[in-house]
Amino acid sequence: MTFMASELLFAPFPPKNMSPDQSIGAKFDRLIAAFDLASTVKDRRVVIKMHLGGGNGFSTIHPFFVRKLVKAVKEAGASKVFITDMKRDVDHAIDRGYTEEVCGCPIVPVCGEDESAFVTFPVEPPFKTMDRIELSKPILDSDVLLDFSHVKGHGVCGFGGASKNLSMGAVTNAMRQLLHAQEGGLEWNSEKCNKCSKCVNNCPDKAMTFKDGKLKIFFHNCKYCRHCMLICPQKAIKIDQGSYVDFQQAMAMTTAKLISHFKDRQLYINMLMDITLFCDCWGMTTPALTPDIGILAGRDIVAIEQASLDLIGKATFYQDALPPNWNCDPDTTKHLFERVHHKNPYAVVKALEKMGMGTTEYTLKEIN
Repeated sequence: MTFMASELLFAPFPPKNMSPDQSIGAKFDRLIAAFDLASTVKDRRVVIKMHLGGGNGFSTIHPFFVRKLVKAVKEAGASKVFITDMKRDVDHAIDRGYTEEVCGCPIVPVCGEDESAFVTFPVEPPFKTMDRIELSKPILDSDVLLDFSHVKGHGVCGFGGASKNLSMGAVTNAMRQLLHAQEGGLEWNSEKCNKCSKCVNNCPDKAMTFKDGKLKIFFHNCKYCRHCMLICPQKAIKIDQGSYVDFQQAMAMTTAKLISHFKDRQLYINMLMDITLFCDCWGMTTPALTPDIGILAGRDIVAIEQASLDLIGKATFYQDALPPNWNCDPDTTKHLFERVHHKNPYAVVKALEKMGMGTTEYTLKEIN
């Protein structure tokens, strides 16, 4: 399938002057108005997929923008609107100011309260060990998918944006584990380990314990998120990173399966603000790697991801935002995310394009 260049709306963060009309909040209103939501959402059920974050993190999408978006979708004539994310993050959404009263619509767990609301699609032939895709039933039961994403870095796949918000956030916990398993294996070096238990205490899924002086990993819970590897002061834990392209491919396959269900009823908004080193699932907020860039909107997931990466790649890099002695590649011809995470962030974009999910060719229409 051949796609024509996709037009994306872009609201740049920097104001031309100090008029409130030039603020990013006012530009967001104009971007939404230019997006023509009514043509897609009128008389339809709309699901807004976003990541609500966790732990001590606060650099998720500000509730100010969420409320504006929900109001706009309702005014465009949607018959129903709701926000969804993983249950563990929905349970703590209030910590970051996300409530039904603030956002203007219900916030529900992506696969239900008991993780039973999902649909299984077989992968034939299996991709490595991925033999199925388990997708959220509440999302599939909706008429319109609005993917509202905070773009940031990610240690495993280079970056997280619209695609990761769906492939890792619109699935079951078991599916997330299956996706992460495509990264490679986890190895513990007992000679380097000093038993400080930082890995155990900071595992977000409680998958690690020390028993009889040995590190035990409960792989039913482990999702290969690399928290343990990155936090270990002795570098006693390693994950084979050579398979990150397989992880990207598996994520692209999952995203493609989901968005294929919505055909021309998919909308994307990428927030290029608070662009941090790690994903919001890390449970902490770190300094921004670049100045705030702005907001992108479009109907092509490939184009919006490509444009997001291109804009970040051109931005000023705040190297002081990295932890001391972070291994940053000095090669400035590489993308910022590749320099800090040593993985090509465009891999998932290319995979989605190859699957016919969109085009990397785009034009930007500025909203000023």
